[in-house]
Order: sequence, then structure tokens, then C-alpha cells
Amino acid sequence: MKKRSAPVLSETVRKIRGIIESSTDECLPPVRNLAGLCMVSPVTVIRAIAVLREEGVIEGGWGKGYSIAGKKTSSPKVTNYQKTGKVKAIARMLRNDINEGKYPTHQPLPSIKQLSAYYNVSYPSIKKILDMLCKENIIKRNGVRYHFFTSRIKPRPRIAIVAFGTGRNSVKIETERERNFYRLLSTAAMNHNVRLETVCCDDSLVEPQFYTPDDTPLEHFLRSKDICGIILSSYHMKDSAECLRKLLQYNIPISAWVEDHRIQKMIDRYSGNRKKLSFFDSSYSILPGLEVGRYLIGKGHKKIAYISPYHESPWSQNRLSGLKKAANSYPDVQIFPFVCNQFLNDYYFLMKVQEESSFDRNCSTRRIVKNLHPFLKNGISSIRFEHDTLLRDSLIFTECERLMKQALENSSITAWVCANDHVAVLITDYWNHCSVPLAQRPALMGFDNSFKSFERNISSYEFNAFGEVQLMLNHLLYPNSSHLLNNKPAVRLSGRIVERAG
Repeated sequence: MKKRSAPVLSETVRKIRGIIESSTDECLPPVRNLAGLCMVSPVTVIRAIAVLREEGVIEGGWGKGYSIAGKKTSSPKVTNYQKTGKVKAIARMLRNDINEGKYPTHQPLPSIKQLSAYYNVSYPSIKKILDMLCKENIIKRNGVRYHFFTSRIKPRPRIAIVAFGTGRNSVKIETERERNFYRLLSTAAMNHNVRLETVCCDDSLVEPQFYTPDDTPLEHFLRSKDICGIILSSYHMKDSAECLRKLLQYNIPISAWVEDHRIQKMIDRYSGNRKKLSFFDSSYSILPGLEVGRYLIGKGHKKIAYISPYHESPWSQNRLSGLKKAANSYPDVQIFPFVCNQFLNDYYFLMKVQEESSFDRNCSTRRIVKNLHPFLKNGISSIRFEHDTLLRDSLIFTECERLMKQALENSSITAWVCANDHVAVLITDYWNHCSVPLAQRPALMGFDNSFKSFERNISSYEFNAFGEVQLMLNHLLYPNSSHLLNNKPAVRLSGRIVERAG
């Protein structure tokens, strides 16, 4: 019966066989060097060498070095391989790194000291390797620095951003959180040398429509453009879960940015697809509430109120759960929820305003339009939006005012945690309007670390958007990267507390 071997052992045997076939040396590199080249343990390399010895591919033994069968050795000992073999092996690694685009074209390579540390060889050895590559015309020396020159153009990986939009290149972006996300994503993509392609999805239609940059069908676009991954933004979508199901058909790695309750419900359902699909739902998890609760308790607050006019939403419920979890370890700490369970988010308040269509009744824009150049007339929509937003905020504060009165009835409460910065800003503006002294106000805290919270000096929880963006790209460029090996479908990163005097 044929002896079975582990997949790692078989792969190591294959790699060492490849090294033997491409090598002009008489001897194999030392075991530790082979372990580094094959990215396995020395024990696995020793087992692989034993397999190759049984096949007659190599000769030698432990402590004596291993030679390649059929190649005459110049000495019964391993003739100074520590100096010659390692240099050639590192030269091969550096050559491959250069050819694979690790080092930018026409830019200086790292200093000799940096290269020496990175490749774990001595200064003279890396100098010898660089001179060797100069002779091969792979790099050129300019003074004390070495440069890589080539006329080849390495293709940039492409990643598609799928987001809500009613036409080509018309992604709907309304919140500061969205703007920050796309700004960070653009910067990170540039640092990774990745090209971003925008695909708009309008699922408000009877039949959802995808708008690709070249106006081709979605499947054709994803295949013909060699898209290596998709970032799905669930903001503003009517049914982001259905959009995700559609995208999963193409068997392309997906990083899903969870900003919609529908897609959140799919996390456990699709946990088996973790190598192709990863969810980023830090803002929807209990983690923000937990960290805010621990912070306030650490500051000495024992009676904490939670104010939310959006408590029908899972994210608001989870933030309250996080606060309660933080308080569970302290018998004298209490969390008091003051919430409205009728609304998911501020958009549902805006819908109530837009249903009444009061803008045309309250405002006349005819005179403004007459004084505008034709291409500026679309800006009237921003006036309509500001009008509707003001009425929306009035509706939100009507709910908040009721919750505030309930919270103020309990004089032992010393801190208020608001569902987000928007609520905290409305409350602060109201207090400022009423000239409520700072000494009479409870400590106030929100979530998002928005610019308005900075303007009003409100402490806030800042989500780790930069870390999320980096991991989204890593998942698409390297689907088997380490953060996905925890067998969990969702990636949740800790944020930070931005403490302000207010």
C-alpha cells in the first residue's frame, strides 16, 4: 500500500525538487535556508529531504551536507556553501522580488544596510549580490545607490467598487462617514498600486440595474477587465443582501462594508465562504458600545444614559448591548436606555419630510433660477436637500427632547451616550441655545468623531476606518491572508476614544 504524505510535505518536496532542477550548484542549501525559501519548518524540510534521498535525487546525510545526485562534488565536504550557496539563493530571491515589481521602477533600491537586514545576509554578501545583478544588467549603480530600470509595464490589479447610484459614475454619497471612507479607500488603493473601477447599482428599480464604467453588462465587465475583487458598499441600497447574492455568482473575492441591516443578517449564513467573502461590520457590532462603556466607567461614571431615536436598528441595539456588557463586571454601574423603537436611522425621518413635499410650497426658486447660468441650475437640488434636512433634524430632535426629559428625571445620571454624533450635536446645540451652564450638563458622548463633534467639542468614538480599508484591500489582493484564518466571517476592529473638554 502506497504511503500517504501530508499536503505540506508533498508541497515542500515539490519546491525542493524545483530548486534542484534550476540550480547549477553541486550542493543543496542548508536546511534552515531551505526552510525559509519553502516557508515551512526545518523538520518538514528534513522529512522532504528524506523522501528525495529515498528516490535517489540527492545524496549525503545529516551534518555532512546534501549534494545533488549525478553532480560531481569538488570536495567530500560541503565546499563553503555557507558563503557561495547562500549568496546565490539570496541573489535569486532579490532578482525575483525585482522582476515581480516589489521595488518601484526608476527609483533607488533600499540602502545596502536595509537590504542586508531584510534578506538576513552580511553587508559584504549583499554588496556582492548587487554587483552581480549589475553585471546581469538587471540593476544599475548610480553613486552609492542602486536602481532598477525597465521598460516593462506591470499591469495594475483592478478592484470594483459596487455602490448605490442611479447612473454611470454617480455613486450616492451623503454622509461624512461615506466621504471619509472613499477618501481613505482612494489613498490606500494608490499605495497598493491598485486601480479602482466604480460600478453603480440602482436597486430602487423594479429590476436592479448595474451601471459599469464602459456601459457593458456586469458579467462582461468583471471578466474582461480582470477584476480581482469587489468592495460592496451597502449604504443607501434598498436590498444590499440581494445585491451581494448577485455578486457571489461570479466567484470573485468580496469585501462587504456593512452599513445596512439586511446584509448584516447574511454574515452567519455565508460564513462558509470566508475565503471569498469577508464582512466588515465594526459599526454594527457591540464593540463600539463596549469600548465607550469601559472608558466612561474608567472615568468614574456609574449611572449612564443611552439616548437613541433610532433604536429599531441593529447597530443602535448593539451599542446599547455593548454598554451593558461593559457594566456587567461592576455591580454598582447601571445603564439606563432612553430610546425610540420606531426608526432605523435618520433617513426614515427624511422620508417623512419628503412624503409631504413641502419644499415647493415653502420656497420659490424661480428668481434664483433666472439669475443662474444653465449649467448651475442643478445646484437648486442642494437647496431642496438643505430644506429637507432641517425639517428632518427638527423631527429627530422632537424625539430626542422627549428622551432627554426622561433622562433628566434621574439626577444620579452623570453621562449620556448618544447613538451617534448627530444626536449629540443636536442636544449640544439645544443646550447652547438655552444657555445651559456646562457645570449643569451631563458628560456627553457620541459615535463617528465627525467634524461637527469637533466643532462643538464633543467627545466621540472614532471607528478604525483606515484599518478597515486596508484589510478590505488585503482580503481582495491576498484572499488567504492571516486575518481570515480565525474562521470568523466578520472582521471587527477596535476604534479609539477621542476625548474632548466638552
